[in-house]
Amino acid sequence: MNVGPGKWKWSAGCAVLLSAAALLSAAPASADPTDDAFVAALDKGGIGTPDRDTALAAAHTVCAELDNNENTSTLAMKVMKDTHLSVQQSLYFVGASMSAYCPQYIGHTHNSPNWLGPPFPVSEFR
Repeated sequence: MNVGPGKWKWSAGCAVLLSAAALLSAAPASADPTDDAFVAALDKGGIGTPDRDTALAAAHTVCAELDNNENTSTLAMKVMKDTHLSVQQSLYFVGASMSAYCPQYIGHTHNSPNWLGPPFPVSEFR
């Protein structure tokens, strides 16, 4: 088969155009406003989300556990154990999950997470 240099240039140019057309015509991922608000709340609370999908799945797991009558303090401890989050961040994560995905539990959970909070700073006792 005899292929001249002009034909290769055309083929390469066509491949570039086809690739660009494929990229431009790809449907953008639809953003869910609730997911965006949840991730923004985590960022506001100082919880980075390097893997958005994992954070969203964990939030839905929190709600599934609440559906199974798990208490919030146990959930916070599970989050803390499964992540790099502190106690306070874990409590915040559980609260943000409830606010975003299962608000029916807000105000209907016990307040046992209060004992998980940090002690008062020493300066308050001086």
